[in-house]
Amino acid sequence: MNKKLLLSTIATSVVLSLGNYTLATEVVNPTPFEAMEYGELLTGQYATNISKPEALLDFDVGHRAATPEQINNAVRVWAKESKNIKLVEYAKSYEGRSLHYLIISSEKNLNNLDEIKANVQKLANPGKHSKAEIKRIIDNQPATAWMAYSIHGNESSGADASLAFIYHLIASKDNKVKQQLDDMVIIIDPMMNPDGRARFTKKLQEHRGAAPNVDRQSRLHSDVWPFGRTNHYYFDLNRDFYFNVNPETIGRVEGINEWYPQLMIDGHEMQAPDNYLMGPPREPVNPNIAPSKTKWANTFSTNHTAAFDKNGWRYYTGEWFENLYPGYSNYSEYRGSVHILYEQARTAEDGIRLDSERVRSYKKSVHHQFLSSLTNIETLRQNSKAMYQDFVNDRRKVASKSSQYANRSFVILPTENDSRMDAFMEIMHRQGINVYETTKAMKVGKAKSH
Repeated sequence: MNKKLLLSTIATSVVLSLGNYTLATEVVNPTPFEAMEYGELLTGQYATNISKPEALLDFDVGHRAATPEQINNAVRVWAKESKNIKLVEYAKSYEGRSLHYLIISSEKNLNNLDEIKANVQKLANPGKHSKAEIKRIIDNQPATAWMAYSIHGNESSGADASLAFIYHLIASKDNKVKQQLDDMVIIIDPMMNPDGRARFTKKLQEHRGAAPNVDRQSRLHSDVWPFGRTNHYYFDLNRDFYFNVNPETIGRVEGINEWYPQLMIDGHEMQAPDNYLMGPPREPVNPNIAPSKTKWANTFSTNHTAAFDKNGWRYYTGEWFENLYPGYSNYSEYRGSVHILYEQARTAEDGIRLDSERVRSYKKSVHHQFLSSLTNIETLRQNSKAMYQDFVNDRRKVASKSSQYANRSFVILPTENDSRMDAFMEIMHRQGINVYETTKAMKVGKAKSH
């Protein structure tokens, strides 16, 4: 019986007979970059005094994964070039890399950040202020959004999309963008895990070839241990929002709690054969999340899915993603935000050949997250005033006598383990939770021990 072995070659086709075996070779040319490129993410008119992303990266944004150094260099350059950015370094990673968030808005808003932030705090504590004062603040307060990307370092498309997003906001000549900057304070956290991303992009560099590689079983697309998902100590930063162990989280949570953003998005990736998951989450939703958040999540989803439908992009909502466990980055929802998860099917670099034989380029993956961000901030801009009112109503209800949380106290008994108690107190302080110390003996009725 003759058997055939099929080999890939760039030489001319030839068949060799070897005894009972026939060696068949076929010409299989590599997929050219041009066949995978998705076109331009950034279209329209842009200011010439703001450096284009490709000038800072040495490649088109979305062509490949930018390194942490390239991302930090880009945001520093843009902060110097643009009057619409305030750059804040909120932490240093264990490996000494800077973590930034960029506050992007109109010059007027940037000059009044202290007042805007103070008003946010008043809305978060409405019981201390009159209804007339609260109404005045809502009528004049810009919307606030916290746009965060790639907390898992090997889920790279979010951080690259943030570069396109930043450039679009500060350089676009579109009147719609100008209106957004007038009406909003947009905080962008472009790279939530620089140490993990550094590990990941180094491996991409090591496994990158001269020709594109679209085989998702290849080393380029499958990653190897130690993966870039985690930070320097292999801690999953998407499990750290309550415990506040790592410097990346400590600085980030401090910023979120200062701003009480109305919207927080969180750009992730999932398994390569999938397509795109967006909010709202599936049931059950944690009962400690205000019902108004579900209402607004559906509003955002309506506009989000319409934008994908217009482009003919595949997606789904409300399936495996859940907001039941409170330790993920939907932490912000417990502070009053509407939280939206992006889960783009992972592409790494070049592109991925899918079971359908289509090739999904990395640039297309980046575009999905970019368009999602643009769509979500416009939905926020249009609904910000009503969302602020719901936020105030929710905060009033929680603090009222009829609240499910009313007339409840949590008592921590004294212990000789002072260091453990001090660490616990530090976490409470970072989370903005008031802690009081008794100064005399007390009798407590109906106490329950845990």
